[in-house]
Amino acid sequence: MRLKTAEANAGLSSLLESAGFDPPDVRRYMELSARSGTEAARAQILRGQRGRLMDELHRRQQVLDKVDYLIWQAENEHGKQQKGR
Repeated sequence: MRLKTAEANAGLSSLLESAGFDPPDVRRYMELSARSGTEAARAQILRGQRGRLMDELHRRQQVLDKVDYLIWQAENEHGKQQKGR
């Protein structure tokens, strides 16, 4: 049974790290998850990180939109140059 718990903890720790949690935050979350009655605190931590991930996603989307515009602009400038000849 301990092996399954260790594997589950390793998987959870890995997931938290991939979600952008710093090592101290991972340790804090893992300590909370080992205790009962900490569901609200854990949910609050997860909601906070989710908000930060969404903010980053929106920033990345804005950059992607700008790159798409540059692609569109480059393709249309080439078309205008072709027509002007």
